[in-house]
Amino acid sequence: MLRTAAQNRWLRVLVAIALACSLSFAVAGSVSGAERKRKSSRKNFVPSLQVGKKLLKVQDLAEAEDFQAAFEVLEPLSKKTRLKKFDRATVFQMMGYMLGAQEKYTEALAAFEVALSVDYLPESAMQQLKYNLGQLYLGQENYDRAIELFEAWLDGAERPDAQAHFMITIAYAGKEDWASALDHARTTVNLSTTPVENRLRMLLAVEYQNGNMTETLDVLKQLVTLFPKKDYYMQLAFGYSNIGDEEKALAMLELAYHLDYLDKERELTQLTQRYLFHSLPWPASQVMAKGIKDGTVENTADNLELYANSLLHAREYTSAIAPLAEAAELSTDGDLYVRLAQVHLEVEDWRKARRALQSAIEKGGLRDVGSAQLLLGISNYNEDRYLSAQTAFQAAAEEEKSANSANKWLKYVERALKSQASQGS
Repeated sequence: MLRTAAQNRWLRVLVAIALACSLSFAVAGSVSGAERKRKSSRKNFVPSLQVGKKLLKVQDLAEAEDFQAAFEVLEPLSKKTRLKKFDRATVFQMMGYMLGAQEKYTEALAAFEVALSVDYLPESAMQQLKYNLGQLYLGQENYDRAIELFEAWLDGAERPDAQAHFMITIAYAGKEDWASALDHARTTVNLSTTPVENRLRMLLAVEYQNGNMTETLDVLKQLVTLFPKKDYYMQLAFGYSNIGDEEKALAMLELAYHLDYLDKERELTQLTQRYLFHSLPWPASQVMAKGIKDGTVENTADNLELYANSLLHAREYTSAIAPLAEAAELSTDGDLYVRLAQVHLEVEDWRKARRALQSAIEKGGLRDVGSAQLLLGISNYNEDRYLSAQTAFQAAAEEEKSANSANKWLKYVERALKSQASQGS
């Protein structure tokens, strides 16, 4: 795998820091007497002359990015049994860097572990080693060891560090130990000097996995405000719906819609249905109209019916006829033709109602055949087509649900026929 230029720069910096730490202790600096006394009372961090020369060569090779050659300089030193502790720790530390540069991470880990176990590096170098090892173990999904190292790093740190807590959170999340991850996730965000999106996202996941819905919504509000993205609006809408706050759920979806985040059919139909649930049929119809026009919403029977229903609830009967007629044609049964007929009856267009009902009965699969025949009879009656009306009402009378109404209409038809006959004579 090829490394990016950024990765190479990062590696060079680490190598330079490690070598500088290793070599600088051989030079007497202008430090305070108290500092010199503190260091002398601990350990002597001065490389031997032999090892120091080799480390300088390693530095040159590393800067030239010849990591294998640098490793070959270090490897013979690592096999010497009589190395000073500082020399041994430094050699294995640098071997770890050279192996890591070649993406030999398992071997790099082993080398770093030796350097750590020798426990004879300056405190800053030991801290850096723990941190680097923690990152490598995290990459290898050895979460327990990663947690152990990052917690050890935090114990030795001068001040709390957001990124270290974030790494521990990732490790606990990898173990799906959400309860243990919680404090670290919250601490990560609290310690961050500026909002960091991936840290907030991790906190969101941890709060949600712990069942903390109030806190989950609070984090989502931050994400929507600081990093406005479609996913956050949708998750916040879902969260509000999950706690039964449907008004806020609708508000989030509506805002996402006006920001052009809703670009899938399912999202637009969901918004339409929520508008209808809240008795807001006009905006529901506008969402569907735009979605159908721009092709986001497909012209299926279900979608056209939803569009038509939005218009009907908004009392836009004339506008509802076209999508309802198209839906009825696409539907596998005749029920939508009955619905279409009811719209025509609402505006007293008896002829179109009759034709729609005839199509409904011909298509079949009706949930209520009696009602369809009853409406067909009414349409015929209002067109003065009494014999056709009589036939339809007789069919309706055979169905239990519509029998009572059909029999009443049959009496009207009989009177109309008698009146018609008397006028003809």
